[in-house]
Amino acid sequence: AFFSIAAQAGATLHIGSGYGTTCATGGCPIYGSEVNNIVSTFDIYQNSASAPALKTVDLILGVANSSASADAAIINSILSATLIDTYGNQTSVSTAFDSYAGLMTSSDVYSFLGFKGADKSNSFKNWSAAALAVDGIHASNFGIYVFSLDTANFSAHDYINLSTNLLPEGAFAVSYGLDSSGKAYYTAFTNSGMRDRPVPEPMTLALVGLGLVAIGFTTRKKFFRNSKKG
Repeated sequence: AFFSIAAQAGATLHIGSGYGTTCATGGCPIYGSEVNNIVSTFDIYQNSASAPALKTVDLILGVANSSASADAAIINSILSATLIDTYGNQTSVSTAFDSYAGLMTSSDVYSFLGFKGADKSNSFKNWSAAALAVDGIHASNFGIYVFSLDTANFSAHDYINLSTNLLPEGAFAVSYGLDSSGKAYYTAFTNSGMRDRPVPEPMTLALVGLGLVAIGFTTRKKFFRNSKKG
């Protein structure tokens, strides 16, 4: 069973696999019917067709089993951000590390940060269950890092495409922003992103297969040799 709460009206920011990819708008779950896989490039997609421009958008990273102090590798992990509108026009987005909020060991990430108007589905319980089920990670905490993405034009069906240093396995990405009236738009757990373990390359799988064949061949040789001795 999964523990997500149904997405509220403002839960329209989806974490996708990067602009131009099959799962850029989300919808490619890795944990039951929830959570999208992210790698070094991923995006924030505004799923609402009527969303106004957001003044700022925060990217929030939750890194499993962090130390009490901030990790410089995570602080410097966001290399670039690009706003891509519905016509494909691209504009560079200024990014800045905002804060390291400490270790989340309970509650949910928006409440932990004091962000209002969001649901509580991105909870420690949900994140740790997903990290365990997908990556075999027993998370005792998630270090919470907040980055500001400075754009006043992120609106309906736009993307913010992010290029990063590869995040650790089991790291989560969600986002949060406010419109001019103060209404919150955010990512629900269902459409959050998580760094999954990479799938082995075909060559690696082939070598593993050859190794198993070799082991089987050696075992058979020993069996026949021992049979003859008997």
